[in-house]
Amino acid sequence: MKRLLIIMLFLSSLLTLFSQTSSDALRYSRILYDGSARFQGLGGAFGAVGGDFSSIATNPAGLGLYTSSEFTISPYLRMENSYSNLNMETNRDNNFNIGMEDLGLVFHLSGSDKSSSGFKGFNIGFGMNRQNDFNNRVFMEGTNNKSSLLTQYVNILNNTPGGLTPQMINDQYPFDIALAYNNNLIFLDTVNHRYMNDAPNGGLIQSKTITTEGSINEYDFAFGANYNDRLYIGVTIGIPVIRYSEYTQYQEIKNDTAVHYFKSMTFNQQLETHGTGINLKIGLIYRPADWVRIGAAIHTPTYYGNMRDNWSSDMTGELDFATNSASSPLGSFDYQLTTPFRAIGSVAFIIGKFGLISGEYEYVNYSQSSFSADNASFSDVNADIKNKYKSPVNVRFGTEWRIQNFRLRGGFGYYGSPYQSSINTSEMYVASIGWGYRAKHFFVDMTYQWTQTKEDYYFYDPAYVDPSQNTYHTGTITTTVGLRF
Repeated sequence: MKRLLIIMLFLSSLLTLFSQTSSDALRYSRILYDGSARFQGLGGAFGAVGGDFSSIATNPAGLGLYTSSEFTISPYLRMENSYSNLNMETNRDNNFNIGMEDLGLVFHLSGSDKSSSGFKGFNIGFGMNRQNDFNNRVFMEGTNNKSSLLTQYVNILNNTPGGLTPQMINDQYPFDIALAYNNNLIFLDTVNHRYMNDAPNGGLIQSKTITTEGSINEYDFAFGANYNDRLYIGVTIGIPVIRYSEYTQYQEIKNDTAVHYFKSMTFNQQLETHGTGINLKIGLIYRPADWVRIGAAIHTPTYYGNMRDNWSSDMTGELDFATNSASSPLGSFDYQLTTPFRAIGSVAFIIGKFGLISGEYEYVNYSQSSFSADNASFSDVNADIKNKYKSPVNVRFGTEWRIQNFRLRGGFGYYGSPYQSSINTSEMYVASIGWGYRAKHFFVDMTYQWTQTKEDYYFYDPAYVDPSQNTYHTGTITTTVGLRF
């Protein structure tokens, strides 16, 4: 049964790098909230704490706790390390990038006199919070003595009812199989009327490099209010902007004398995705006593009404007697994406003037994501999303302790597997440690955040190839500088 599920998982994305898949839906729905150094220092468990600009991305009621106006900026340095193990061959790659986690401005508007009941303050905030960072690179390499990518291509052609002519191959598979055919890496056996390739049983060194770039930056416009120092309410209009690029290079090199004519193949693929969405967040924080705060927030589904993919691919094949190259046409498609509803419950315990402990639980069901388009049906992809994904356990914890004007912080987050099966758990662990300094009109915070996730990656159909066991470690140093006025 597990074998069948593995094959189904792969086939859902087979030959569809350049069309919308369930994996695309998960990529843009699974959010790891970044934000300010203080926000990260508490593991993102800010739903009941408030008083930080980044909290408007999770619970906008946190804006109601502001008692002064504020400007913050949070640059970061991120170090990504990837480790792969394919057929007992290990490789490591790393990547560095810098950017901005958040940039925010809060205006405090006084309410009624503090001695009276009623609204005691109103705040307006706007700026940018980073939700996802896609910058990464992984290199995988190993020996395969069972098959070639071309083995899969040949089986697809030979198992197509009625067969396929060369023109039909170019029409139906212009971004992959047609490139191999036009490079003479696949050929037709005119005697047996079957397509063949020169390395059906492998004997190859296979490698793949995947480089991803981009982010989801959300531009937030928020309003928060303080009612009688007991109830804090807030609302955020979020405009997330997706920018994603993926570049892959797949190679096969002859490693066995039983392979007669084939020498090497290089297959390059490029994908770029852009989109802008909109959502609404509503939250509250209730303080039944001075030592405890209870928070709750709901996020409407995000609707991306103008998603656009652009893609292309090219292939070079080297045989004993010739070297050929072929390129695909340029592909482009416009569509819409809706990501899931979210709900966040949180609690914070305030330990006098010494510190606090906070925790929160996030509910999100990734099977609720869906695609749509004016000129295409996504019924199969949307059904695959519903069958593949689930609601995982997402929890975050944090603590902060005060030593005069200094702060010490620590946090932990666990993001459970979004998959219904156990094929590829993709669990994510986040740990952080940080410090801060507070003055009357100035503050600075710094946090180191460590993230780990694992996956089993298949170069092609799992019936022919073993997975590369990949581990990703990310270390992020974020510094936040803030001015109060």
